[in-house]
Amino acid sequence: MKKIILVNLPFEKIYEKTSLKGIAPSTPPLGLACIAGSLTEKKHQVKIFDFNLYDEKKFSKLLEEFNPDYVGISFVTPLINEANRVAKIVKNFNEKIILVGGGPHCSSFPEKVLEETILDIVVIGEGDFVIQELVEGKKLNFIKGVGYRVKNEIKINKRADFIKDLDELPFPAHFLYEIQKYKVPSAIAKNNPVAWLETSRGCVYGCIYCNKSCFGRTFRVKSPERVAQEFSKIEKMGFKEVHLTDDGFTTDMTRAKKICDLLIEKKNKLAWSTITGIRVDRVDFELLDKMKRAGCYRVYFGIESGNQQILNNIKKGITLEQVRNSVKLAKKAKLEVAGFFMIGLPGETKETMQQTIDFAKELNLDLAKISITIPLPATEMFNELDKKNLIKTHDWEKFKFYSTPSSIYNHENLSWPLIEKYFRKFYRKVYLNPNFILKRLKKSFKEKTFFEDIRMALTIDFV
Repeated sequence: MKKIILVNLPFEKIYEKTSLKGIAPSTPPLGLACIAGSLTEKKHQVKIFDFNLYDEKKFSKLLEEFNPDYVGISFVTPLINEANRVAKIVKNFNEKIILVGGGPHCSSFPEKVLEETILDIVVIGEGDFVIQELVEGKKLNFIKGVGYRVKNEIKINKRADFIKDLDELPFPAHFLYEIQKYKVPSAIAKNNPVAWLETSRGCVYGCIYCNKSCFGRTFRVKSPERVAQEFSKIEKMGFKEVHLTDDGFTTDMTRAKKICDLLIEKKNKLAWSTITGIRVDRVDFELLDKMKRAGCYRVYFGIESGNQQILNNIKKGITLEQVRNSVKLAKKAKLEVAGFFMIGLPGETKETMQQTIDFAKELNLDLAKISITIPLPATEMFNELDKKNLIKTHDWEKFKFYSTPSSIYNHENLSWPLIEKYFRKFYRKVYLNPNFILKRLKKSFKEKTFFEDIRMALTIDFV
């Protein structure tokens, strides 16, 4: 039996110096809960340390009291330097502790991560069962899906096959979290605390801005029965709401309907939403109506642009008419409707950015969010821009989702001041129009979130 600490890095650093810093959600990270579930199933002792809740002093105290054999650190691209900083704290305490890195950046650039950090091992792809082999002492050269050092040489093993049947996965170890310490703002959650839940992995679509390094372009699922079980377990732990983390919950619409049927049958009490987005071409009224009756209160659609050519440029594979129709069907099912948009996409012009603003207003959404396009490493967009010498830096800390990307790359045909102008204009035109304000005020008074909504509105940069 081994002792392992799993570390969640301070995610708020991704939001710092942005208008969203004040409304960043705080939830128990699902990825670490999944890894912890695999380890506790094998009777290992596991602690999860969250730097979003506690400071470095408390982490050092945990190292002293628990004295782990392994420390696992999962991180996204802009947090690589933070991961290395935490790794140094661990090695300064006890250099014999084995440091394991995981997450999308490790899967995308395993060799570079080992070159740029003091991590001993990186996991490439799905780590649920790889982590079991690691801590049980299997020789590294026999473990698929890892990178590691042998003296001064870096070794990268063949990737492990994707897990085909997700019902084989242990249940996430949510019980290791102090769930009452987490809070999601009322703009994106009705109830707290909120748990993330995964019903599937992978995305079969080819949007050029999306990183497929961890779960690939395959669609693998948990059965409707397993999903209903997880809803029940989450409710018993004290969670009040569920946010689905799937890349494509509705990819298989028949399966999604069966999940809803089971939740309705079992009288699910948890509110839930598709907060990571679903596709407008993978819904119909029957599904949306069942989702509503099963406890879903809001659907998020990945819309991205109000110009068809731009959608074609990014290989989104949807039409503006499909967007209009799906929003209409969701409203008919009495669901709240949120939309994700991007600005500064390949081929973007002043006119297409304005069309995106006009389209968002036309849809009359309950919530709309726009991001300035960031070419995330290991995506088709990043690779194409890099070939054209438009990527200005490989300083991964700058690749923050909500930062101004002017220091990251040059847009092919637009200036950054112009893109930023339309970014701010989007929020002004969408959120400061009388129809939206009236609708939001009614909702705020009904759900008693008026003062919190005002506070959040004041954090958004409309100027």
